[in-house]
Amino acid sequence: MKKLSLLYLPLDERPCNAQFVSRIVRGTPVKVIAPPQSLLGCKKRGAEFEKIRQWLLNNAQAAQYAVISVDMLLYGGIVPSRLHQNTEEQLNKRLQTLRELKEKNPSLKIYAFALIMRCPNYSSDDEEPDYYASCGREIFLTGQTEHKMRLGILDEKQGNALMEQLSPKTAGHLDDYLARRKTNLSLLVKTAQLLGDVIDFLVLPLDDSSQYGYTAMDKESLADALEAMGKRVPSYPGADEVGMTLSCRAVCDYYKVTPKINCVFPKIECREVVPLYEDRAVGLTLAEQLSAAGCAKSEKGDVNLFLNYPTCQPVEAWQQPSAGYAERNIPNFARQIAGSVSSGKVTALADCAYCNGGDAQLLKEVAKHTDLLRLAYAGWNTSSNTLGTVICQSVFALLFGLNEKFTAERYYEDAGYCGAVRQSVTESFPPHGRYNYFNAGAENGRVAHVVKEQLQKYVSANFPQVAAKYVIDRCRLPWKRMFEVDLTVKCVKR
Repeated sequence: MKKLSLLYLPLDERPCNAQFVSRIVRGTPVKVIAPPQSLLGCKKRGAEFEKIRQWLLNNAQAAQYAVISVDMLLYGGIVPSRLHQNTEEQLNKRLQTLRELKEKNPSLKIYAFALIMRCPNYSSDDEEPDYYASCGREIFLTGQTEHKMRLGILDEKQGNALMEQLSPKTAGHLDDYLARRKTNLSLLVKTAQLLGDVIDFLVLPLDDSSQYGYTAMDKESLADALEAMGKRVPSYPGADEVGMTLSCRAVCDYYKVTPKINCVFPKIECREVVPLYEDRAVGLTLAEQLSAAGCAKSEKGDVNLFLNYPTCQPVEAWQQPSAGYAERNIPNFARQIAGSVSSGKVTALADCAYCNGGDAQLLKEVAKHTDLLRLAYAGWNTSSNTLGTVICQSVFALLFGLNEKFTAERYYEDAGYCGAVRQSVTESFPPHGRYNYFNAGAENGRVAHVVKEQLQKYVSANFPQVAAKYVIDRCRLPWKRMFEVDLTVKCVKR
């Protein structure tokens, strides 16, 4: 099979963005040209634009396709996109780097993605401006109130009364926040203007979206601008998975294939569930994700994609399930998954029953009937993060064979760490002690060591099929907090 070189600029330096694509393509004819970790910044410290620009230009001629995070290019990463003080003029000059790439390599196909900035519904400055710790919730509610007034859901008297209650907390900060949103929205429009000339395919994902508020209003403004330009650009919930989605699309385009995906839910009603941190039913997002990845839905699919959702509003992985979870009929769903594996069909499981972690109950049931390592699997963070990961993984399994090592890493991280160990280790921290959820010490320090030890025990006890073949090789906490882990495994020698 002919080889493909893919120039890849990630959304930020976390493993899900900077490393997952390279890990998925391991052992295939696809070569990923990615920047060294040292160029990518760290959390609130953005990557340096000129260094990123030069790296892109230096490598443009070596690739047939480029998957580009516009947020990394313009702002230095996802978190810096929420903090910067750059002007529209400065950012527009940076955006022209894409045109320079095309001039450097006219045959280069550029697949780009740029996020519609999120507006969290809670007060925390961990990934937001410092003032968001004291008034983030109020900023979110202000946007929600304004949006509902625009739509006529709240009348002027109701809306103004709510605004008066919120304004004492947001005063002195809201102007800064809205000015940045305005700048970022303008750059999204300027990015869309490059579609068809410089950019070959563009996605505008909604980062942590909700039905009402500033993010939803930006989506509406952007839709109006796109309509005026006569352009149709996919826009759906997502962020950290989009690099994988567009890499999958590049591979499908290069090898001239349109993988057919048979989508199987535990119950039909699951398709109507609106996942946490998203603004629409999963059935709608799934269709957009498959299309963006270069795939098509078909009951006679090349891949059987099983989608583990409840029939009710999902909850976080550490919360108790509600009645909608019991309605899934887990034993029957597990037998369906195992039957697909036995048939020899590429089989994938998007484990989205819970937000921020996998479903141990389902995985244990599946393991009674088949080897978990024969599935493409993901079950981390948001529904869209999981969907993009497992769709990309399953397409590569179809074209080149299943990457068992990456699958094992997903069980350790998604089902093991996110689903159970993260919470148990966090709860073990003494009150008022040195460590907490947002301060886990050094990347490779004491907490990281405890996580590695506890995670190995958990997977060995709960998913022995996986632990018998793969053990943790490396475990670090890249942002020195408990939310994400940088984890790799190694095969046990027999």
